[in-house]
Parts: sequence; structure tokens; C-alpha cells
Amino acid sequence: MPFSGFAASVRGASHEENGTPCQDSARVFISDRLAVAAVSDGHGSEKHFRSDAGSEMAARIAIRSVMDFCERNGSLSAIFSVDKNEAARRIAGNIICGWNDEIAAHLAFSPLNERERSISEKFGGIQPEVMYGSTLIFAAADSTGVFGMQIGDGSFVLARGGTALLPMPEDERLMGNLTTSLCDCDAINSFRSFWQEGEFTSVVLSSDGLINSFVSREDFLSFAVRAAAISKDGLPALTNHLRERSRAGSRDDISVAVITN
Repeated sequence: MPFSGFAASVRGASHEENGTPCQDSARVFISDRLAVAAVSDGHGSEKHFRSDAGSEMAARIAIRSVMDFCERNGSLSAIFSVDKNEAARRIAGNIICGWNDEIAAHLAFSPLNERERSISEKFGGIQPEVMYGSTLIFAAADSTGVFGMQIGDGSFVLARGGTALLPMPEDERLMGNLTTSLCDCDAINSFRSFWQEGEFTSVVLSSDGLINSFVSREDFLSFAVRAAAISKDGLPALTNHLRERSRAGSRDDISVAVITN
């Protein structure tokens, strides 16, 4: 399998100033026949006080769920050439169930502390999944093509040859600070997806802190293509650049996960 990849997350400038943790998570896993990447962005507002843990769970579970699904059902082409929407819905359901199971286990191991109980009481009680609220973007690639799914904001850039595009269907509900989320009661109906058969050059997933640091979509796409081309030796320089971009731009956490072919 000729794939390679990397993931990076940086703490946003506003989080550094407020003493809050990075609430993004990014992961990449490459096996002998499948490459999977995921980026999750914890909401971070007051009632989502465990979203840093929620995003870590989401990225990890997304990768595990996609790998398990492909292990049972074959190549991406075999999975998505029959009924793309049904296959995507099954994967989304597995991720949501796995994420909620992880939340229950985390709460059992680490019960709410006094500060967290106070916040929950302030809002008249908060459902566990809301405490951990996060968005999610993930991609899976093999020799037959690329599959992607997303709930919430963030960006999915697919490059083929010298052309970069945003292939994920848009969600008109994502306006300003409004976003869909894994913690929504109808989360399974808010996932959107795409399947692209054939070869590709790179996939770059990123949290919204990155695209919000650019003046134009064209500049963002150009940066994504350049970022995908770096070697692992260049990862420290990219990480430093993302920190500077946060300070001068969105001031939010920034995460990227890259698969290159």
C-alpha cells in the first residue's frame, strides 16, 4: 500500500490565554491495505466541559469503526458500489454507539467533580453526550478509492493531480458558530458523505480553526495541498506554522490529518 500520512493538533491562541486545553483531536492509521484519518473538534463552550475527551474518543472510535467495517465487508469499492447511503449510515451508527459507550465508561471511571456538577446543575442537568460534544470528519482510502464522512464544521480537501476540491456536500445549517454534533439526538441524520472511485493525490482533513484563518477559500486550498506534500521531518515546522496561524487568524485550536498517495 503506497499510502503515508500524519496528524497534528495545536492549542489555539485563545485557549492558551484562557488556560483551557486543546479540544481538537487528530489521528491517522495506515495498514497494509487501508489508510484512515480523522479529525474531531470539541465544542468547548461551558456545558460541553469534557469535549476535549469527547474529541479524542470520536477520532479514535471513527478509525476503529471504519477499519472493522472494511475488515468485515471488503474493499471500499465493494462496500460503496452497492448502496453507498446504507453503508455510510451503518458506519455512522457504529461510530455513534461506540462514542456513547466510551462516554459511559469514562464517566464511570471519572465521575463529575464539584465544578462539573455545579455546571450541570446550572443548566438543569446535562445529558452525558452533551458534556463531551464534538464534531467529526474522517476519511478512508484504499486502492479502489476514497470515502469520507462528516458531522459538523471543518474541512475535507481532496487533491487529484494539480486540482484540489472540497468534495463533501455542504450543510446549510452550519452558520456562524452553529454546528451539528455527535451529541445531537438525531446525529445519525446529520452525517454527510461522499465516495470517489479511483486514484487521488492527497486527503487533508482539518478543524474549522484552520480554514477560518484564511481570507479566501483559494488560499486555504493552496495551503492544504502544500501541507500534504511535507515529509515527516517537516512536521515540527508545520506545527509551529499552525500555532502562528492561530495567533494571527482564528485564535482557535487547529488540527490536521493527512493521507498521501
